[in-house]
Amino acid sequence: MKYQKFEMDTYNIYTIKTNKFKNCHMEITFYDNAKKEELALRNFLVDMLCHSSKKYAKRKDIVIKLEELYQSYFYGVSSKVGNMVMSSFIFDFLNPEYVNDEKFLQNALKLPFEIIENPNVTNNSFDERTFKIIKKRILADIDSLKENPSNYAFRRALINMDKDSITASSVLGTKEEVETITPESLFSYYEKFYKNSLCNIYIIGDLDMEEVVKIIDKNFHNNCLKNHRVEAFVENKTRKKELIVKEEGNFSQSNLVLGFNLEKLTKEEMFTTLYFFDEVLCSGGLKSKIYNFLREENQLCYSVSSINAKYDNMYYVYVGLDSKNVPLAIKLIKKCVKDMASGKITEEEMDMAKRQLETSLDVVMDNQNSLVNNYTFHTIVGTPLFEDLKESYKKISSKDLKSLGKKIKLNFVYELQSKGGKE
Repeated sequence: MKYQKFEMDTYNIYTIKTNKFKNCHMEITFYDNAKKEELALRNFLVDMLCHSSKKYAKRKDIVIKLEELYQSYFYGVSSKVGNMVMSSFIFDFLNPEYVNDEKFLQNALKLPFEIIENPNVTNNSFDERTFKIIKKRILADIDSLKENPSNYAFRRALINMDKDSITASSVLGTKEEVETITPESLFSYYEKFYKNSLCNIYIIGDLDMEEVVKIIDKNFHNNCLKNHRVEAFVENKTRKKELIVKEEGNFSQSNLVLGFNLEKLTKEEMFTTLYFFDEVLCSGGLKSKIYNFLREENQLCYSVSSINAKYDNMYYVYVGLDSKNVPLAIKLIKKCVKDMASGKITEEEMDMAKRQLETSLDVVMDNQNSLVNNYTFHTIVGTPLFEDLKESYKKISSKDLKSLGKKIKLNFVYELQSKGGKE
């Protein structure tokens, strides 16, 4: 794979040339520091822009155009990563080599910018019909969070940890925030979003990248110069003694979330060692410490998982279980973390983690979306490229995991009990 950076006046284009795939993948990414009061607006806006435009007034018009471009795909997604909010407009299209049309690449790459830069707006107000469709869908998405016990428990855990932290804010926003948005206020935010967000464009495929850059330059008219700093990481509050919260929910089982602060990790620990640590502790399936203690040896739970939230400087362990097993489960999870910090890690655990991480890397390196995602964070934050991670994993020792383990401190224990505390 050949990586290149093309510096334009107000944005950068990053390319990955490879012949591994028949399709090409492009992401137009607008990113900025996350502001709690703007998350709902940003998420609403991205959905709105992808649904219709001035030229393609209805979603079916966009769909028809995508079909004409040999079943191309176009969609948008907003996400909050630590203190950053990222909105990506994603376009998948066939390699022009397989198309008998000399203007296919030009016509294909023109479409996303036509949609983004010419929204379905009249008199500084978004189209009312489309607005109502998007609003209804977002409100339904917010309601659906309560239907998934693990997602709901996780959201409630973060709110209880620190409701004022950006970590606790959902990119969807709240129902109250969505209800206050109007077609006029959304267009006002669109102008602010377009003017102030930093922008990078990423494209992967077997393409003449010089030609790609010329086509993008011709069709993307973002002339707003931005040079402010985007701070990716959140420093969440620590506690001398963990916060313990119990709430009741109408679910068939209890949901337990333990949140740990990551304290002053080095760049190497943050981007490399932490993945290895997580593999040994929890995410390594049947052989991980927590899974082994909770399920294999004690049959305490139905499910176990972890979330490595490094940009929030947090690490979470989630367990689905019966209420009566919660005290022992908490005790065993604490023991597993303590064992890691004490260096109680076997050679078998180290070897298994290395093999699993290498296998995972092989899988993601065969996926266009994963490669672009990796390249995105490499350019914005400095995370290692996948091919460099393989070599880094080989060098990690149990001493490295022990050192990292001493920097993980329990912040909270949150239990969403099944109704009545019984199953």
